[in-house]
Amino acid sequence: MQNTPFYADIHLHPTIKSFNWDKSDGEKNPWEEFNHIEPQTPAGRFGSQASKTVAKYTQTNFYKLIEGKVRIAFISLYPFERGFMNMRNIPRLITSKKAVIEMTAIASGMGYHKTENLYKKVNYLKEFEGEYNYLKQHQGKSPCGKYSYRIVNNYSQLEETLKKKTELAVVITCEGAHAFFDKDMLEGRLNKKEMKARLTENIIKVKQWENPPFFMNLMHHFYNELGGHAQSLDGVVTNLLNQRKGLEEGLEGLGIKAMKEMLSDSNGKRILIDTKHMSVKARIEYYNWIRSNNYIHSSSKIPVICSHTGVNGFKTLQGSKIKPDSAAKKKKSYFFNWGINISDEEINIIHNSQGLAGLIIDKGKLGGGAFLAKADKTKDDKERKDLYMKMIWDNLFQTVRAVGSKSGWDVFSLGTDYDGAINHLEFYDDATKLPNLFDDLYEYLDRTTYEKKLWYGYKPEELLDKLFRTNVMDFMERNFV
Repeated sequence: MQNTPFYADIHLHPTIKSFNWDKSDGEKNPWEEFNHIEPQTPAGRFGSQASKTVAKYTQTNFYKLIEGKVRIAFISLYPFERGFMNMRNIPRLITSKKAVIEMTAIASGMGYHKTENLYKKVNYLKEFEGEYNYLKQHQGKSPCGKYSYRIVNNYSQLEETLKKKTELAVVITCEGAHAFFDKDMLEGRLNKKEMKARLTENIIKVKQWENPPFFMNLMHHFYNELGGHAQSLDGVVTNLLNQRKGLEEGLEGLGIKAMKEMLSDSNGKRILIDTKHMSVKARIEYYNWIRSNNYIHSSSKIPVICSHTGVNGFKTLQGSKIKPDSAAKKKKSYFFNWGINISDEEINIIHNSQGLAGLIIDKGKLGGGAFLAKADKTKDDKERKDLYMKMIWDNLFQTVRAVGSKSGWDVFSLGTDYDGAINHLEFYDDATKLPNLFDDLYEYLDRTTYEKKLWYGYKPEELLDKLFRTNVMDFMERNFV
């Protein structure tokens, strides 16, 4: 049932791979399809095996977005965190620098020589600016001349672009405020006062871009001096990478400064904050600030965004952290029950702020151990697909239950995280499969009438139109100014 004319995805990474190929690797453009480098050494083969659930090809080059009906793409720029190169507990065969570089390139999709250069030098702000300029440089017509993309700055431009049937609207976002850190900041050359001043200067500099980010995460996978991050890495990589520093801590003074400068509308266009990857403690502190700010400034409320997530099944934020996140915690859980996912309390915070959450297409972040074990044992494709459809609907129904009203259907949109090293649902391995996902979700609900009382009078196609398109359009009309 396809009455939805186009889709919107609020979190994907079409340029993360193509930008990170330099001339010595063979430059790439964001329209083309290519594969990750092939392993040449025992270390490379180990890296390929350790990241076997990650797609080793482009999931969201712009032709794939066009084919997948994605007309609004929130492109998340990302300066590659060096924490991914600080490996530990590794076999002797991959202890060399060359081995680490090859492993990183294979897992990330970056070119070998670009990865080698990143290993040597760290300047996140420069990389942030570079990826932004790369996206601007390729703006316009596709290589075949049939399509184009335009970076849009407001809702009016978004509407103009959507009127052109062959043009893709790009909204710039960024994953991680480490992106504001330049070489001096990262090399420890500045004292605390100078750090705050330079951070402010760099945020204002980014706000002066022709196309500043619409929203950004404060944290990502590793400690960035702004505050605590949530446990995000799972499985075999937890033995190789260390997230301990800053894990589950609250906001630091530098993080509060960044938050206020980003959200200010007196120093340039406001950059909204994406709460994904913030620790529970940091999120609670942020929400307390938001609550106070929105009470005082009721005419210009700040919405809460969590761009790529699932639910964790807990009633409260604090409840989700009674037990520490671990393999044991999620082993018997139906939902992925770590603190990085959103609880019922957080669903209501997003809802009450007229905010937006994005549904991630990562089976390991939607379902817990009990669900994944059942899916792995189900060999029939139709039965396994039904399990996935039920899991997606259960994430959405949990949201509606938490809100307790029809407006619970206003919370979620798509936030696939394609090209973001996810463990994608195998039937939907790239953006071209999104129409199939739409159809399969519709067919499941239409066939089973699952949890019909929670539909609140909506038809299946109306629920899917909200998820795939209209919730984003409504949010952008309110906030993209």
